[in-house]
Amino acid sequence: MKASVCVLFAVACWFVSQADESPMILTLGKVMNELEKIKKGMGKSTTLINSPTTNDLKDCCIASALESFRHSMTRVPVTNAKLVKIQQKITRELGKKIILNGLPSCKPEETKKAQCESSYSEVDSQTFVQNFRTLLQKIYAS
Repeated sequence: MKASVCVLFAVACWFVSQADESPMILTLGKVMNELEKIKKGMGKSTTLINSPTTNDLKDCCIASALESFRHSMTRVPVTNAKLVKIQQKITRELGKKIILNGLPSCKPEETKKAQCESSYSEVDSQTFVQNFRTLLQKIYAS
């Protein structure tokens, strides 16, 4: 009897430990994995894409930077239809309320003071993906 209770307690503890990951963190992890697939499947391209840089990733500017990445994701040149579906999945996942509501929120005056960019410089697709990954890591860490 005591052994059964101990086993049940251990299983319950394991389930609780697995629940520590918030849905936002799980979604970001999934998106980062999908972005890695895009990076591996990108063709050699000179396509230029508007991209926030690491300097643009101030706390009050994360939401606008993420929106820019979401809208530009489909411009990344990929080599097959499966990767196009992954691009669409990334765009869809990052538009979910669970992500948007978890971003740092700033008062309008703080956002204005941060001087968030409304348009970003163009970079090659490899740099775009790297900048996107940096933003996701910043969100993941916050």
